Parts: sequence; structure tokens; C-alpha cells
Amino acid sequence: MPPGTICKTVRQYNSEPLSESDMRRLQEIARDYRAVKNYVYQRYGGIKSLPKIYPGYTVQNEMTASGLRASLGLPSVYFYLAIFDALGDIKNQWTQTKSRIEKCIRENENLMPEDRHYLRFVMKQSHCFECILLGLQMDLSKDWQKSFEEVRAEVDEKRLNQYLCRQVRRHLRKLHTDAADGFAVAERAYRYENHGIYLAAKEKRKRIFIPLTDNNSYTRQLYIRLFPEEGNVVIHVPVETRVRENTDYQKEVGLAMGIRTMFVTDEGAVYGERYSEHQFALADYVRKGNSRYRKNKDNNPGRKKYMAGRDRLEAALHTYINAEINRMLRTEKPAVIYLPKLPQSSKAGVNKRINSSVNMWQKGYVRDRLTQKCREQSVELIEVFGKDISNECSQCGAIGKKAEGIFACNTCGAKLPERENAAKNVLKRGRSGS
Repeated sequence: MPPGTICKTVRQYNSEPLSESDMRRLQEIARDYRAVKNYVYQRYGGIKSLPKIYPGYTVQNEMTASGLRASLGLPSVYFYLAIFDALGDIKNQWTQTKSRIEKCIRENENLMPEDRHYLRFVMKQSHCFECILLGLQMDLSKDWQKSFEEVRAEVDEKRLNQYLCRQVRRHLRKLHTDAADGFAVAERAYRYENHGIYLAAKEKRKRIFIPLTDNNSYTRQLYIRLFPEEGNVVIHVPVETRVRENTDYQKEVGLAMGIRTMFVTDEGAVYGERYSEHQFALADYVRKGNSRYRKNKDNNPGRKKYMAGRDRLEAALHTYINAEINRMLRTEKPAVIYLPKLPQSSKAGVNKRINSSVNMWQKGYVRDRLTQKCREQSVELIEVFGKDISNECSQCGAIGKKAEGIFACNTCGAKLPERENAAKNVLKRGRSGS
């Protein structure tokens, strides 16, 4: 992207429901798109195919020779996008697998520091990682070979290699999708015209026309999301937008984030007071809906009405989150925002309503939207160390006590709202570079 721009997704909508025949043609493309992805998952999602997926042209050539495209009758503009879509998922799965293994390495008390250093080294060096998993002879450059000899000298290499292979087999998950609700489309497979868009169909020299609610046209890869029950589609379009330079945004702000109140600043300002209402409403709806479904599963009650209700509540939650983030940025005018590293969801406790709400806490969505909006407004977002950040006194640094939303320090006598105290600590740690 050009300097000073970021990527965001805009959406286009059909102005009138599609005919049943056109929707069936789109669904057929989506099913074939899914079939190609599952074929790639099955064939290249394992350990033996690891050397082929980077950068992926070997997979592309092998898929071309496989005859799958001809058997499906799927145009190349969809076929190859499905391949690279699946490869992206496989690469992401390997990234997650390595992250899980690194966590196991950190938590394994039987590993010595030298063992951990060796394992991290071979995981970072992709050629070492591949050779260990595939049992191949390593062929490293001179500099890498020298570094490898140093880290392997003080460890039991065979034992650690076996440990690494076991961890990969344990954590690597084979991918599969049953969803056929959309597909990507290349620029040469569509054209905007007549207040709509014409999409390439499986039939030669045929197009599917989708009337749109706007006259905007784009020249980039699109994603078509299908909603066959209503006869609707949503077109996802990635676009570049220029970053705004706000000269009056000059403050440093510490934020405490929670499930009951979305944000509290170091000055005590509150944003997202009704966040818990939306979050609990969604969690209660899901919990009760799943309970009813399990009780009546033998009667095949269906999930259409339930899913529509869930989507409605989730959309309301997301709308509220975005509105409050915008309000916070407009009001605080920050140049820098400090945010603590968010904790993992916990299943501890006895209150089912609280547990289900915490497990459904959309902290990832809140963080993603905050990150995106900060980038759009040229606001720097910095993560700080979060351990004991709510238990530490922001005045003197001693460990205090929390009760009914109030933090009290017995050392210096400070007494203030719990979230405000945490936000002040966030600001302090951010300024000190913690």
C-alpha cells in the first residue's frame, strides 16, 4: 500500500433479492470453492507437505495437473483463489501450532535453559524445523551452520527432536470446512455495469447479474458472501484509505478494559457503560438457545430462527462497540493509547451466566476495532505488561485490595475506583516502557 494509507473493508449490498436460479448458480460456485479448499487441506495440510506451502507455487502447479478443476468445471478465476485461500489457512494453522508448542516449551519444567534455546532456534529457522520433522539431512548456510553447532553442542539433540515431533503431531490439526457460504473472485471475473455487478458463472460466456444499492465500482479481488434464505449477497471489498493526521490529538491515555464496562481511562472517564448489557444479552440468548436445542434435538427443531436472533444481538453489540470507540477517540484526542495485554478467557467459577459471558467476551473484536480505528486516526496503540496491574496501587506501587469495585491501599491510604486505578497503572507502565 502507498505510505500513509491503511486497508479497510467496505461492503456492497444487492438492491433486490436474487432469483432462485441465480442464487443456485452462486451456491454451486461456493460448493466447488469449498471442495477445492478441502482438497488442498487434505493433500497439503500435513507434515510431509510443509516444504511445499512456502511460497505455494509448487502446490499451484500440482493442483493444475490434478484435473480437479476440469472435473468440477470451475473457472480458473475461482479455482486458483480457492487454492491460495486454503494455503493461507494452512500457513496460519502452522503459525498457531508453533505458538502452542512454544507455550509448552515455556511451561515444561523438565527442560533446561539450553534445551529451550535449542528448540526455539530450530523452530525459528524454517529449514531446521522442516528437516527435523521430515527426518532429512540439514543443509544450512555457513553462518547458520555455525550457530546451529553452538546450540546443539550442550543438549541431547535426538531427545529434543523427538520431543518436537511429538508436540507437532499433538498440536497440528487437519483443516476441513463444511461452509459453502461464499467465495473470492478475481478482478477479471467481474465487471460493474448497469447499476450492478456481473459475475462470471460456470457456464462459458455467461454472467450472473447482481443489482446493487450503490454505483461504486472497484478493481480488486472481492469476496462474495451468500445469504440464500433471503436471496441476498454481501460483497466485501478491501480498499485503501488515507490515515488522518489530527494535530490536536496530543494526550497520552491509559485504558483499563473489562467485560462490564468497556473502557475506563486513567482520568476516570468511562466509555461503554452499557457494554455488559449487550454482552450478557448475547451470552444468555446463546446459552438458553443451545440448551433448548439439546433438549429437543431428536425432534430436529432447526436453527434458522435461533441464528437470526444471535446475528441480530451480535450486530447490536458490534455497533455499540464501534460507536463507543469513536466517542472515546473524539473526546480524549489521544496521540498514544496504552492498553494492558488481555488475559485468556477463564472457565473458573460456579456462576453459569458469568462463565458463559466470559467465554463469549468479544475482547478480540474490541481490540481489533480499537487497533483499526487508532490506525485510521494515526493514534499509536502500545501494549503494556499486565500482571498485577489491577492489584497494584497507582500512588505508591504497593499491593492493595479490591472490594465492590473500589481499590484500597493500606500502605498509603489511597482509595479510588478499581478500573481507574488499573488505568493509571497502565499509563505509568506505558510511560516507563514496561
